[in-house]
Amino acid sequence: MFTFLSLLPLTLWMWAAHAGRRQPAVSLVVYLSMIGANVLLIVSGSLVLLASFASGRPLLALQNTALTPDDLAFLGRTLLLGGLAATLVMVPFIQRGLARFMDIRPKDPVHTTALVMACYFVTSTLVQTPLLDLLTEEEFTLSPTELVGQAFGLTLLALAGTGLGITRSWQEAVQRLGLAWPRWSDWRAALIGTTALVVMQSALGAAWMAVAPESLERVNRITTTLLGEFFNPTGAIIIGLSAGISEELVFRGALQPRFGLLITSMLFASVHLQYAFSFALVIVFILALGLGYLRQRYNTTTAIIVHVLYNALLILLAITFPEHGA
Repeated sequence: MFTFLSLLPLTLWMWAAHAGRRQPAVSLVVYLSMIGANVLLIVSGSLVLLASFASGRPLLALQNTALTPDDLAFLGRTLLLGGLAATLVMVPFIQRGLARFMDIRPKDPVHTTALVMACYFVTSTLVQTPLLDLLTEEEFTLSPTELVGQAFGLTLLALAGTGLGITRSWQEAVQRLGLAWPRWSDWRAALIGTTALVVMQSALGAAWMAVAPESLERVNRITTTLLGEFFNPTGAIIIGLSAGISEELVFRGALQPRFGLLITSMLFASVHLQYAFSFALVIVFILALGLGYLRQRYNTTTAIIVHVLYNALLILLAITFPEHGA
């Protein structure tokens, strides 16, 4: 439940930002708290960066593995730059520039909070990258409770992003997220889209194997270790539903109407760095573009169906053909 608890403050933050549209005092509190969080990131990053220079041996040892000074330097830079980026996107001048590419209003507390949270999401994912090999060697696995808790937390965050209960009713929030009862045309588009994306993943996976087999093996090892409990039919359903629903509500439902297709897809790929810096990010980016197109052409429900089927099918294919990897 760690991920759920870490998302809960962000959810309350977003609801407060919506309240801040009507109450300037609440908006001020939101802005000051974001500035405080940014300063904490900057200071923490600076201290970790200094520690990396002062350290001559691996730290944070886990049995036979440890974070090296280079790993600490990466963590420090990531925290420092994440805090600086989150601070910059709060500046009205910067927001006016971003508004040329996004449907946002400068100085709006909700849109400002969304920009800051986007920086936090990318930063938190990047911070995890030096730990991936450590966790793999320690055989760390995600539990169903953690995965469902993350999905629940992301769903609440998406609803908070719509201002549910503050600026929008339930019906208005559902409409804002692009949710609708699927029609036959939606199901047809979902089946075609799922087939196309699975074929794309298989083709690019084969190309990846031919060009950089070591990279593919590393990503497969990380994925298999982290998601080991889910490599069964029940796990395929859990992963399909949890990630497919919650991620679509946040990215295609809440963010894409404001951030646009391209930026949302880039953000979606960047928060999937559990695949490390590899060809997998290209696959995830193409997946995001496809899901984003379905959101624009049809609705978020169609994108959810495709994401659920895509995730579940990849797990089932990995079970059926283990020689091809996860």
